[in-house]
Amino acid sequence: MNKSIMPTEIEVNQDSILRYLYTKALDSKVHDYIPAAEIHQGTGLDPLQINQAVELLKSNGLIDWLLTLGSSPYTFFCIRLTARGAYEFQRRQDAQKNKDSVFINKDGQESPMQELLSLLTKQRPPSPIGSPYGFTDKDWEDVSSWKANKKVLYIVFGCKFDSDYCDYTALNENIKCRFKEAVERYNSENPGESIQLKYEPLHAGLGEHLFNEIARDIISSDISVFEISDKAPNVFIEIGVALTWGSRVLLIKNEKCSPPPSDISGQTYADYSDNGKIFADAQLSEKLYRMVERAIRKKG
Repeated sequence: MNKSIMPTEIEVNQDSILRYLYTKALDSKVHDYIPAAEIHQGTGLDPLQINQAVELLKSNGLIDWLLTLGSSPYTFFCIRLTARGAYEFQRRQDAQKNKDSVFINKDGQESPMQELLSLLTKQRPPSPIGSPYGFTDKDWEDVSSWKANKKVLYIVFGCKFDSDYCDYTALNENIKCRFKEAVERYNSENPGESIQLKYEPLHAGLGEHLFNEIARDIISSDISVFEISDKAPNVFIEIGVALTWGSRVLLIKNEKCSPPPSDISGQTYADYSDNGKIFADAQLSEKLYRMVERAIRKKG
């Protein structure tokens, strides 16, 4: 007996948005951009549900979007259906109309059309080029969720645990305190804002399962901080992930160590002493605040 495949909540929400955009395009005879607020009114979905679904629809090429500042609580200003999106909607509709018929499956056997409909509705987001090996749909849903959360600034910290140049625990705590102060300042200077800090050290290791978790956390983050004094291979791999996926990168090193390798020398870096209690740049606090401010504004 064939077992029906149930779509996830995000997939159902994607389908609702596709249906709304397709209906609007059919009425107007053109694929116009639709404001986020109208998507909310037309589908009944809340902003977080819309943001998550729209990000995955965009990654599949089913919609285009326009991004602007001040679109909060949405991560976009407006969206429109693409030709590929219209085709995808029609494909699902055709399967729905013929759900009582059969189709030829990959094994050359007849199967209920309802099975094909389940597979079409449960369209999975493709792993984008450069995806970490083994990344799952759940990983991408987690990334989308954190990226869409405008009330949380997500910062990760990567460092060799048994560093020859710092006490890992002390440095980690000092860096966390500096960003906490920056977020508190942002909230105090922006009445009505209440940004929370999510700060997490990255787990050490390069095993397949563990590295997927590390990559997921880095891609989800707004800012990534890396201690590079030891020139540890795993830390440099993590820097590569951050640079590839657009997390803001801050490199730090013990002031006694040589500058970063030429490949990343163009990235912002700061020298510290006493496990991060002291930084050579007297303006570091102000620079961290500006980094935090830009990262928050980028989230909308």
